Amino acid sequence: MPLSPDDHFAVIDLLASYARAIDSGDADAYADNFLPDAVLDLVGGRRLNGRDEVREWVSGLIDSGHVGGDPATLRHFVGLPRIEGEGDRCTAQTYCVILDYDPARNIRSPLVGRYEDVIVKVDGAWRFQHRIIHGEISGRRD
Repeated sequence: MPLSPDDHFAVIDLLASYARAIDSGDADAYADNFLPDAVLDLVGGRRLNGRDEVREWVSGLIDSGHVGGDPATLRHFVGLPRIEGEGDRCTAQTYCVILDYDPARNIRSPLVGRYEDVIVKVDGAWRFQHRIIHGEISGRRD
């Protein structure tokens, strides 16, 4: 059975929830976007296995001040995804850009890339089963 329009909107909301959670510094909301046994492949080749590892990793970013600061100095922007699938499983490919600014308020882009996702619906909620973050352009220039 093809994905319904409601399923498409729910997947788009998942993608937005991911960005909102990391930018606001909410590690629990961020981790909740993933299934308990999910895999997250980060830029640079590091792999996180399971929701608990994902939560631990993002908590470290938050605690170090890299994300979720007040006032926020970093924002994740995601484009419109290409969603394909049927039933309770789909894939999504989404372009992304991260913007931040330096102390002089000069805007920088530490990452331009894309997300490649396998997303499944469990108990009526769409969650990431596998997310790969591709960084076509990455790195900070200070």
